[in-house]
Amino acid sequence: AHIGDCTLWAASALEAAGVTSFAVGYEALPDASDLFHQSVVANRMDGRVVVVPKALTSRPDGTVSMVYYPARNGEATLARVHSQCGEGCVQWPGVPRVTLDLSWPALRPGVLDVLKLSVNGEELNTMRGARSLLAKRQVCLVMMHVTKVQRGWQDPQDGAPPRFQYSSELWGILQDGHMDVALHLDEDVTGQVHDDPRPRPATHRLQSAEELDAIFDGPAFPHDYVVARQRVQPASPCEGSAALRNYGKVFMA
Repeated sequence: AHIGDCTLWAASALEAAGVTSFAVGYEALPDASDLFHQSVVANRMDGRVVVVPKALTSRPDGTVSMVYYPARNGEATLARVHSQCGEGCVQWPGVPRVTLDLSWPALRPGVLDVLKLSVNGEELNTMRGARSLLAKRQVCLVMMHVTKVQRGWQDPQDGAPPRFQYSSELWGILQDGHMDVALHLDEDVTGQVHDDPRPRPATHRLQSAEELDAIFDGPAFPHDYVVARQRVQPASPCEGSAALRNYGKVFMA
């Protein structure tokens, strides 16, 4: 979430299109979450955008330590993931943690239409903390930055699973959630992608944990995403999902 620029933009765009929306932003750093909340109030979106000042992870209790470089707290991650932060690194201990399984139902009964993760290496733990929602088919669409997932995939600290085991577990969680998984190469509208010969935009369906692991093991660029969508069945919770209804317009299914 950071200071909420993307969340507020998305909520405003949906409102302009006549779509009623409800968004929750999870921001672990107190200064960033406070600025996010101030922006929500200034834009008169309180009630439609909720800021949760906690770190998403696999457990709903206790605290974690965050680290980041000055002026780059949008890239903050767990001290465990970024153990070699180096000189000038700022540590913020005592950040409360929470799971999606515990927090989302308390905020909004029903489906989570789009889960957009930007948790800088904590993607697997966040998905571990959403197993119940996934098992109930209550998560319709998941998006993760490949470059940010790679931080957790590369992490050898604190009993983290070996790299293929990491990919295999993430794949299994998504499969248990009845989801199809794809690699999406978004259009490079910001000029940040260099020396990547692959065409953009393009979406490629993945067939196995091995293919997912190969993505994390290969070069990754800004605007590369792992995308998972619910396989909708009649009367399933995500049957009326606007995100799934418009999936092909965005991800070229």
